[in-house]
Amino acid sequence: MLSTFEQSLQQINNKFVNYITAIEESLQKKEFTEEFFLIDLKEFDNEVIKFLALFHPQGEYLREVVAYLKISSFLAKIKKSTKSFIKKYDFEDEKIDALYQNALSTIDTLKLAVKGDTIEDAYSTIISYEKIADEIYKDLVLEVKQKENVDEILKILNIAKKLERISDSAKTIASYLLFAKEGLEL
Repeated sequence: MLSTFEQSLQQINNKFVNYITAIEESLQKKEFTEEFFLIDLKEFDNEVIKFLALFHPQGEYLREVVAYLKISSFLAKIKKSTKSFIKKYDFEDEKIDALYQNALSTIDTLKLAVKGDTIEDAYSTIISYEKIADEIYKDLVLEVKQKENVDEILKILNIAKKLERISDSAKTIASYLLFAKEGLEL
């Protein structure tokens, strides 16, 4: 049986996985799920702070808990970018679709790594997805320069940036999780 310490830490981890899953499902469906609206990052932060206050973790446990505190703001960025994408994407564009698929793959890889405790293996994959997102975004910027409709350009770039930011934030989350697990420099 798990100790109260281990149960509390597992509860934080499970909440993180549930949040990532809710974001992934909304992004996948391109519509908001009920679980998406239940994501409460203030509550998550408070739970992490409460854990710190109650258990005074040390070593790898302290790294893990601090990583969760840091992760929270990047999870908020992913949530916000997902929300913006769902609200604004109402047209077809090949590069946007590529960024969308890339963002989905990045989030899925992150979720599976956290669930399976395999962040070391997934980290390089997430880095690759983030680099791909950067390249697609750069190509898209060059492509939209040829368009004349400023509103269309701004809309495409705004949505593209949101999707690219999902991969960036997922990479940062993965680096914090790797730090928590291995204690290497960020």
